[in-house]
Amino acid sequence: MPLTKLAHRYSGIVLIAFTISHLLIHMTAIFGIEVHLRALSSVNWIYRNPVGEAVLILAILIQIASGFIRLFKKKFRRWAALQTISGIYLLIFLFAHTSAATFTHWFYGIETNFYWAAGSLAYAPLKYGFMVYYFAAIMAFFVHIAAAVRFGWPVRSKRLVQILPILGVIVSITILSSFAGAFYDISIPDNVAAYYQAFFSIP
Repeated sequence: MPLTKLAHRYSGIVLIAFTISHLLIHMTAIFGIEVHLRALSSVNWIYRNPVGEAVLILAILIQIASGFIRLFKKKFRRWAALQTISGIYLLIFLFAHTSAATFTHWFYGIETNFYWAAGSLAYAPLKYGFMVYYFAAIMAFFVHIAAAVRFGWPVRSKRLVQILPILGVIVSITILSSFAGAFYDISIPDNVAAYYQAFFSIP
């Protein structure tokens, strides 16, 4: 197996594990803010340490480099095109989201917890852009995995290929609805509100 394919696959496994755990944690928000905060704090020891952050960033960089090399070897037909497009968007999102969370935590001293994410969905017109941004990212993840299954990794399953995008829609709507305050009232803390008002020029 070519080195670039191996690098892409194993760095992808790291990112899949991170993304699945992240989505599962965000899904807990449907049960309330405190439930989500407890779930997030249970894994922060992985995300919030120099080693964990370095491994995640390295995996993203390897995915970008190996994906760029493999890009010129693909025939853009149907699922191959979907895999490429979703992969590109997902990598852009992971890099941007991880960088923003790290920057916000270390330079602004703000905990990038439930309220930080909910803040992006609390102010118009900012929230409309972030809804599309997050929805597309979650869908890109599920479509990318569906494409991998379509090509036989880790298994070939026509039913799973059909189910994954549908599951992506359900997960997206559940998470976005929870963080947008569809199930309970959300009061954004003053420091988080000030951050969004200053950083995004919200009146």
